[in-house]
This record gives sequence, structure tokens and C-alpha cells, in this order.
Amino acid sequence: MNQLFLLVSLGFFTAGFSFGDRSRPLGDDSPKNGCTECHTGIVGQDIMHPVVEDACDNCHLATDESHPAEGVPGFTLVENVPDLCFICHEEVPPSVHGHSPVQGGDCLSCHDAHGSSEPGIIKLPEQELCMSCHKDIRTLVRGKGMAHSAIEGGGCIQCHLAHGSELPALLVDRYPVEEYVPATIENFGLCFLCHDPDLIEAEETEWGTGFRNGTLNLHRLHINGDKGRNCKLCHNLHGSPGKFLISDEVVFGKWVMKMNFIPVENGGTCSPGCHGSKTYDR
Repeated sequence: MNQLFLLVSLGFFTAGFSFGDRSRPLGDDSPKNGCTECHTGIVGQDIMHPVVEDACDNCHLATDESHPAEGVPGFTLVENVPDLCFICHEEVPPSVHGHSPVQGGDCLSCHDAHGSSEPGIIKLPEQELCMSCHKDIRTLVRGKGMAHSAIEGGGCIQCHLAHGSELPALLVDRYPVEEYVPATIENFGLCFLCHDPDLIEAEETEWGTGFRNGTLNLHRLHINGDKGRNCKLCHNLHGSPGKFLISDEVVFGKWVMKMNFIPVENGGTCSPGCHGSKTYDR
């Protein structure tokens, strides 16, 4: 798991950065020192953009106008964003599912071009940055209730890639969009980056899942076969007001089905529309 987090983090932070691939020579006579006399907020941040540390004229070009002078643009960018970023960073391929800011070429909506206190020179701590747009998820995980432990333990990048992915929803591994799908480890690869495969493979278990009656694996009972139920039919994958990420209700077409789940110390009772009231006790 630690190896996965490291790989995903590196992909999130560096996004294919290749400082040596610049298409223009470095400015050995860059007026960097003169720039920072006025632009003091740019330097001295915890994590600096490497091109800023090297020279301001890696990205900025003098206009031959007097500078500083009020209302006179003394400098412009070498290229417009995002083309400027792609001088060093790899562009997300069109075939990949791209994050909407990336698809819109708005790198600066998430990153500070000069420096930041956060890895990857992002503008806010990672969860805060994601949830500044994904407010529905913020309501779930920051409100009363329970957040998915993956979010609490490693953040959004435990499951999602920040720039783009070959998989829908920027996922780092496979997770089905269909409500019913063959119950295989491969189809639910994302879940089994953390969860024990016994959750769907073992008919009897004492540790593969907490959803069991004695040792009878009730997860497998619900999921197994060629028409296995998707996790999202019972769980909200980001967070829920109740325990175990159980949703209050599930939508089937125009029918809103109440789950009516009541947890107890060693199990619980479920009374959804798909079957009568059933109780399990570990």
C-alpha cells in the first residue's frame, strides 16, 4: 500500500516534470535578484517551483518597457498557460480521462506557479483543494457521520489521480460503473488495494469482513456470481451519516429505496426493499 501511495503521490506532485527538456537556454544573466527585491512573496516558500529557483526568465520575457512602472507591463510570459507548463511537463494524452481543470488548460486553478507550502506546489492542502470544488463530497466527509478510511488515511489521491487516468473518475485501479457486474477481484481492483480479497472469495471467514453472521460471509452472499452487486448499491464510497458507509437510501430508476440499517455492537439489522428484515451477529 505504501508503494502505491508513493507512486500516486509522485504522479500527483510531478506530473511528468522534466526540467532538462526546456526548449530555450537558461538565462545565466537573469535579473532574478533584482526581481525578488520587489516580488518578495515569490521567494522563500517551503517548496519552490524549480524553474523559479533557477531564473525568472525561464517563464517571463521582458517587453522592453520601463519596469517597474504603474500600468505598464514590463514582462510577459514566454508562452500562455498551459503551453508554458508543457515546455517542461508532459501533456495529458487526449485518450485519458482528464481532470476538468487539466482539460481546460487551467493549471493555475490548483497550482501556484512560483511556490507553496504544499507538495506539488498546490495552493491548498490536498483534501482542502479537492473539496473546494467537490463540495458535495466535503459535506459527506466533513459533516456528521463517517468518512471512508482511505480519505482519512491518505487523502483523495489514494483512489484518484489528479491529472488524468485511463480509467473513469480518474481512478488508480478498476471499479465498475454498472450496478451489476461479475464479482471478481479484477473488476473491483480499486477496493482490493486495501480490502481483503476474502471479502468476496471466502464463504466462511473470521477476518475477511465484519459483515458476517458468525463466520458466514454475508458480503460474498450479496456480491458473488456473474451478477454481483456493486458496492455502491449499499455503501456511499466517500462518506455516510451512518456506520460502515451504509447509505440511507439507494435509487433504482424512479424508486428511492430506504436501507433501514440499524447497527448494534456486534452486527446489525437491515430492512431494505429488496428483502425483509434480517439480522446478523458476528
